[in-house]
Amino acid sequence: MNSSEGSATNFNAGLVIGPVLVGGLLSAASFGCLACQSYLYFARFKSDHLGLKAIVSAVILIQLGHFVCVISTLWTMTVSTYGDPSQLSVFPLAVDLAILFSSFTVFIVQSFYAFRLWKLARNISLPLLCQTFSVVAQTLTLILAARAFSMTNLTAFEESQSLLIAFSFIARAVCDWITTAGIAWSLKKKQGSDVIVDHSMMTMIDRLIYWTIETALVTSLMIVTVMVLFLVLKQNFVWFGAWLMWPNVVGNSLLASLNWRLLNRRSLLRETRSPRNNAQSHGGSLSRSYARPTGELGEPRRSSVPRSSTLF
Repeated sequence: MNSSEGSATNFNAGLVIGPVLVGGLLSAASFGCLACQSYLYFARFKSDHLGLKAIVSAVILIQLGHFVCVISTLWTMTVSTYGDPSQLSVFPLAVDLAILFSSFTVFIVQSFYAFRLWKLARNISLPLLCQTFSVVAQTLTLILAARAFSMTNLTAFEESQSLLIAFSFIARAVCDWITTAGIAWSLKKKQGSDVIVDHSMMTMIDRLIYWTIETALVTSLMIVTVMVLFLVLKQNFVWFGAWLMWPNVVGNSLLASLNWRLLNRRSLLRETRSPRNNAQSHGGSLSRSYARPTGELGEPRRSSVPRSSTLF
């Protein structure tokens, strides 16, 4: 009786339940955004490759399982264990399943980005390096998940597995950084090639570079934040609350990069139409400056860069 009273006295809900509650609610909101983006993708890009649709379907279904695990965890920590903090000495079973779900989501997305890098660069070195880091991180996460099922004390588990957890976070972050740098460099290299003579194509590549850096910056900062919180604040669940949001952030970045194609096309259409309208209003004197370059037979020259829809 005295031990239970002592544990209840030493228990700080603000450092244990609070971060998990906030992270779980933000994760649920992120999953709602992911569901909306998935609906937009399937409604607007019906002609996409079946493999790409399978990737999006896998991500949304896995994150649905992750969402159920998050709701179960919140129920356990706020209702089932109410008045008995000693039960929170280990993670609920739903958390162990959430670890598996999140690892598969991140692995699928990182593999997709590695494939995108190979399609752009046509060089196997960087994509293979990225995939190696992703496989290493996935293997470490599966080992951690297996050990989490048999843990008896959360504090002892964090201390014994801290290096393994940190290495998995580092491998994920390095994979994101290499993929981002490789895709941006490949796009910049194509932009500087002599085959691109269309101004709209150069504008599109510029936007692809900026968008790649922006979306990758969000996911990279997220995993770095989780890693720093884990290393600095091991005594509480702040890092775990941030970790609950991480897979949904990764999934939203993937869907955002796919749905961005529609906005890019509309913006390019507006930009290409406005010069033509201005040229017609001036008597057509400027129409030749926006004409596509022609080859020797007077046919429009075709760019050797594939359409963005085939790469993204």
